[in-house]
Amino acid sequence: MVQGDIEAGRGYEEKDFNRIIEIKEREAYRVRLMMEMIDQREKTLVFCATQAHALAVRDLINQLKTLDAHGRDPLYCVRVTANDGELGDQHLRDFQDNEKTIPTVLTTSQKLSTGVDARNVRNIVLMRPVASMIEFKQIIGRGTRLYDGKDHFTIYDFVKAHHHVSDPE
Repeated sequence: MVQGDIEAGRGYEEKDFNRIIEIKEREAYRVRLMMEMIDQREKTLVFCATQAHALAVRDLINQLKTLDAHGRDPLYCVRVTANDGELGDQHLRDFQDNEKTIPTVLTTSQKLSTGVDARNVRNIVLMRPVASMIEFKQIIGRGTRLYDGKDHFTIYDFVKAHHHVSDPE
């Protein structure tokens, strides 16, 4: 099912998805791939196009998580965006607490691109275009925090944001 204002004959690019046009099957497919690739017990940040997109991805992740790894906890994946207020801030504090396993996955749009110290993040998932090399480095920086026993993190790039790595600037 395609939703949005679709103009006949117009070509759509990655930057248009989940802003101008939404294809629910596409998002479900991308989330399913992500859930198959990650260790679902590891702290994961998912960067989405908009707050509404972050909500939809959160719901998909909670539907697709394996029950044996996480039970039925509805807070396995939570959304943390500007509109989530104090509840979102509490979810973020819980995520940052390395002693807590829930929430395990956070979805966000812009809020967590910079200035979040969550040392045990093992997975960074890009489901939205990244506007600049600086923003790309800031987002990737969320995974570079040191933590006991952490020797790597993994980037899952669904939008080819890695092209910013070769940016001449």
